[in-house]
Amino acid sequence: MPRLLLIEDNQHIARIYSEKFGREGFEVITAHDGEQGLAAAQSQPPDIILLDLMLPKMSGFDVLKQLQADSRTSSLPVFVLSNRAWPDDVQQALALGARQFYSKGSTSMQDIVMQIRSECGLKKVLVLTRNVAGATPILQALKHPRLLCSVVMVLAEAGAAGERGLPDAVVLDARPPVANATVLLQQLKGSHATAATPVIAITDQPQTMFRADACVGSGQLSSDLRGVVFEKIRLTEEAAAPAPALAATA
Repeated sequence: MPRLLLIEDNQHIARIYSEKFGREGFEVITAHDGEQGLAAAQSQPPDIILLDLMLPKMSGFDVLKQLQADSRTSSLPVFVLSNRAWPDDVQQALALGARQFYSKGSTSMQDIVMQIRSECGLKKVLVLTRNVAGATPILQALKHPRLLCSVVMVLAEAGAAGERGLPDAVVLDARPPVANATVLLQQLKGSHATAATPVIAITDQPQTMFRADACVGSGQLSSDLRGVVFEKIRLTEEAAAPAPALAATA
């Protein structure tokens, strides 16, 4: 899964962001001061860094300078998240190599997650299924370094999860015992937030489900699902990737 290094001295904020990015499919590593964060980045470079500026021991500006000076870390995408957001601070952070600057007081956490996904070329698939046994082959079929997969197994929460996470595609496991797959599909297509999101249904018998964008028979799950999802989200097998694997969260 993509590894995100969060360098943040406020433990409450660090916990909130760690939990959010974890639900979104990232492996989150935390550091609570600048020196610790720099050491973590240099010893095992992550895929993404989310960096505060006002840190103990070493400021975020100094961390940025050290990251840029080290060949192991100079190309890492760094996103700054800070209360210190005067125009001069923003310009300095960007001049030191930060890819984007977020103000803690004015940028929503969901917007930050979505922008980081977009900036890093990551796509998200929401998998709706009843149990781990159903999720496992789906996740194996979709394994790709630029693909984040989150799993919802409480299907009553499917609509809210789709609106909250705004995935690039939804895979709906419509095999029994899911008795309300059609209702779930109608909810997703009836919501303004997810109406245009491609929904791929997995069925025991290849058939068309009303308003589904594609259907894949359970017998062809391993061979057909990957191609159908990739086509819908415009992801190629050859795409260069910033991260080594996908992630699944219940």
